[in-house]
Formats: sequence, structure tokens, C-alpha cells
Amino acid sequence: MSLFSWLPFGKKNEDEPAAEAIKDRGALTGCDLSDTAWLTRPFARDPFYRLRPPFSPEAAQLSLELANTAYTLDLDAWKTAGWNDFSILIDDSLQSGMDHDGMRSRFKLLRAKAALKEYNPISQLAGALRQRERSDTIKAVCMMRPTPDGLWLLAIGFMGTGGRFYDWFSNFRFTPEEGFHRGFSQLCESFELNAEEIVFPATAEALGLEKLTLGEVFSEMRSLSSRFRLWMAGHSQGGAVMQVLTHRLMNTWGVLAQNMVGYGFASPTVATGRFVYDPAAYPLYHFINSDDAVPRMGALLHLGLCLEYQPDDDFRSAYYELSMQQEDVELRKAFQFVEESMQDMPSVLMLMNAMLEVLAEEKGAEGMNELLTSRWAIPAVDKMLWRAGDRALDALDHLLGNVQDAYLALMGRTMDAGELSALCRRIRPLVQQTPVRRLMEVISALGAAPHRLGGPYAAIVMSGLEQLRPFVWIKVSAGLPVRRYASWTDAAAWPELRTPVFARAKHQKAVLRSAKGKLRVGYSAHRRNPD
Repeated sequence: MSLFSWLPFGKKNEDEPAAEAIKDRGALTGCDLSDTAWLTRPFARDPFYRLRPPFSPEAAQLSLELANTAYTLDLDAWKTAGWNDFSILIDDSLQSGMDHDGMRSRFKLLRAKAALKEYNPISQLAGALRQRERSDTIKAVCMMRPTPDGLWLLAIGFMGTGGRFYDWFSNFRFTPEEGFHRGFSQLCESFELNAEEIVFPATAEALGLEKLTLGEVFSEMRSLSSRFRLWMAGHSQGGAVMQVLTHRLMNTWGVLAQNMVGYGFASPTVATGRFVYDPAAYPLYHFINSDDAVPRMGALLHLGLCLEYQPDDDFRSAYYELSMQQEDVELRKAFQFVEESMQDMPSVLMLMNAMLEVLAEEKGAEGMNELLTSRWAIPAVDKMLWRAGDRALDALDHLLGNVQDAYLALMGRTMDAGELSALCRRIRPLVQQTPVRRLMEVISALGAAPHRLGGPYAAIVMSGLEQLRPFVWIKVSAGLPVRRYASWTDAAAWPELRTPVFARAKHQKAVLRSAKGKLRVGYSAHRRNPD
């Protein structure tokens, strides 16, 4: 049963409230965007008896909305809910200190939205050339709001990988840099470079200051008496940037963990553990769909506490939106072992190496030409392949070398020849029997279906909290980091939070259902979310 099936879409409900009554609500969850008390509460014990920001369904819903807003840049509801001092950073273009209501601010917002699409071929080429050595395709939205307890809450939402072909470059910079995924680190650095340019004029005026910058806010958060609290959220690549920034704030800027909280959705791993003493010591939560391969990619471990959801067939049927034609179902089953083989970044890299080798051997130049003349489900992949021209095999060889270098950097050794050979033997019959276009389509479908923010992850936040399994990463003296699981519903593990958290969650679902459509969740936004 769909999460939104009880809402009367497509017909007019006579009891539906006026638009003004719900315009300060989130587009995906319908939550109150002004109800920020859940984000500034004192630290509490988690299931591992560690102190961290207390989890709540309300904070999770607010964070889902913030992550979604980084994609849509729809700020009207946030403005109505009392937020101000909006800043939008797209690549190297910053629109800061926006009041959102003025004509000039509206123009800045339109410019920011246009930059995410980049139809101009000259601008696309310039954007791609900028990515040759370093990634600067950071995308973030910032805003500020006073809280009932006299603090100021700074919100930063990080967007995931965009629809432009060069937005993907940073994801493929696998080789670690100072213990972190190189591409994600570079995106974080691009954001930090704007710390003195991101300004909060309305907040400065309220505090009697001549000027207030993001850098000054970060500096004050070194103190327990700080007037500011930081709340972050991000989906996919955005969740990765959030983790790297949190590490730098705590270890370079000196910001106290007590002044921060963050929620990631489908966050990749970001760290090798080399420069991270305790991965669980970060004030972050990560929602992870166990069908989603993205959280297994990036580096070796997450920073913070992970909340894993294991979907069943009913969940998949309701939210994955996969083709149910018999041919497509059988092809997905045949490739299911590919997803099952991707347990962590080393196994992902080995699988990528095997797939690239077999593709080059079995399809050759003719197969690459088919790749170049086909259109795929992901527009950015279309553009990236099309621009490779007749050098597609060279590009494939370059990517293969990058994969092997990343594996060596992560593991300190080359890939096991026997394991690699066994993977190639298993993959080869499927590649031989499947046209390249169909091959890419099924891989794309298997990867994208469980990854969408406005579909599976919204459903997990709204109705799947009791099925979450918390885990943290534990570094070991030798070998890869390992997951340590705890029971979310074990009263002995989290006695002070278990009962009120899920009592509130159940009560809230009951209130929503009884409304019978009086509160519209933004289903159209849920359907059009780019990821």
C-alpha cells in the first residue's frame, strides 16, 4: 500500500484547507517547517551508550525536506515558516544574503535554478574543463532562523549529483586524499572557500552586528555558549559532503559536536579511517536502504550512526517503480548477483574492473559505438558518453586505470587475480547475451530504483522507523572497518528514547490518516524529484 494512497489526489476535497494554511509545510512529508525544537535538544545516549543529538521522527522529516529543497530550491514554504538569509551556492556562483521576497532576490533564485540545468553548450564545455583537475560542482542552500530557546539555527542542505554530465566527475575521483574520498573532499573545499562570502544580513541586524558571515558563525560555534546551532542534511553525494564538512568543522575549525546535528539519506562512505580516530563520534545520522548500492560506495566507512532499513517485496513494489514486463523482470534477476556482490567499496571496485574488462573484450569498438549512439535513463550519462566521441575505448581504459589505482590506495595491494577472473567468468555470459543498451538499462534501473529521495527514503522516514537497524563503524587493527549493529527497539539499549519516539511516530501517522486529505503532502514534488 502506497504511503500516499489515502490522499484524494485528482479530486477536490471540500474540507481541504486553503493554500495559505499549509504553505509553511514540507513538500514531501507535510511537516511544520517552523517546528525546529527537535534539532537543538541536548545530547542523549544512543543504542551504543554514546552521547549524540537525540533522534526523533520530527527531526528526520525536517531533514528530508531540507535535503529535498537542495534539489528544488523552492524556498517559499521556508520563508513563510520564519526562515530568512537565504544563500544558494551552485558551482563557483554564489547568491547570498537573499531576503527571498525582493525582485532582486527572485532574480538570483531564477539564476541559481537555471545553473542546475546548464543548457548552453559553451557553458557546459567551460564547466567540464573546470573539472579536469578538481571538482567544484558543489550545490548547497543555506538559511537561518531564530529558535524558541533564544538560539539561531543555521540550516545547510547539500544537493546530490545533478543532471549535468560533469556533475558526475567528482563521484569517480575514488583515490583517497588525506584519508577521504578525493572528489567529495574537493566539493567540501569548494563550499568552505565561500565561508566569508556567505552572509546573514537579517540575523546580523537582529543581533546588532554590522555583518555576519558563515565563517564567523563557525568560529563562534567553538564555544558551548555559542548563540548558533548548525543543522545539515543531504542526499547521496550531498550526504557525503555533509560528512566531510563535519569532520573539518570538528578538526580544523574547532567547532564543538554539541553545536551540530546532521541527517543524511543514501549517504556514501567517505573515509578510510586513517585520519578518523572514532567514526561513531560524529553528530550525524544516515538513513540507508539496504537495497541501495550508493551507501556501499565512496571509501570504507561513514561518519556518525547509520540507520539501515531492509525492505520487503511489498515495499519494493510500492516505491521502486520498476518495469514489470516479463522480459525486464527476468533480466533484472539475471543481474541480481551484481548488486549482491557490491558489499563495500573494495568489492564495488573489483566488480567495476571486471565489468569494464569484459565490456571492452566482448563489445569492443562496435559496442562502444552503440553506447555512444544510445540514450540512457540518466541524461548525464548520455552527455558524458556522447562527448567521448570515437575515444570511448580510451575513456574506458582511463576509467579502468582509475579503478585499479583507487583499489590499491584503499587496500594497499592490487586486486586478487583469482577473484577478478572468477567475476569476469560470471559476468561474461550476461554481457555476451545482452545488447549494450539493455545491459546499461538494467544496471541503471537496479541502481536508481532504491535510491530516490522522494520515493523509498521518504517512505522509510514516514512509515519505516520501527524497522531501522542502527550500526556504527568500528576500526580494527588489521583489515577493513566492520559494522557493529544494535537493536533499535531494545529498551535496554535506548531506554530514554524508545517509548516517546515511537509513540510520537505512531500518533503522528494516526493524525495524518485521520485528516483524510485535509493536509496535502506534495505528491507532485515526490514524483518529480531528480534522484
